[in-house]
Amino acid sequence: MKHVRIPDFSQPVPVRSDSPRTGRRRLTADGRFLNLPNEPVPGEIEPWQAVTPVRPDTAHSRSLRFLDTAGELLAAVAIIGGGMVLTGLASLL
Repeated sequence: MKHVRIPDFSQPVPVRSDSPRTGRRRLTADGRFLNLPNEPVPGEIEPWQAVTPVRPDTAHSRSLRFLDTAGELLAAVAIIGGGMVLTGLASLL
C-alpha cells in the first residue's frame, strides 16, 4: 500500500505566480475594472435612512390605521368563520 502524504494545512499555500518580479498573480480582468468607485454595499443604509420618521397624529393618519386594523379583524373573522363552517359541513357528510 502506497503512503499518501497529508498536506500541512496550518501553513499558507504556496501561490504560483506569472510574474517572477512581484510574486503576485496577474488577474485576467481588464485593468479599468480593478479599481471600482465606492459602491453601496447591499444591506447598508444611507445616512438619511437612519433618521426615525415621526408619524403625525392627525385625524387622517388615525383613520387609515383604524381601517387597516378593521380590515385585519374582518379578514381574521372571515378565515376563522369559514373554517368553522367547513368543519360543520364536513361533519354532516
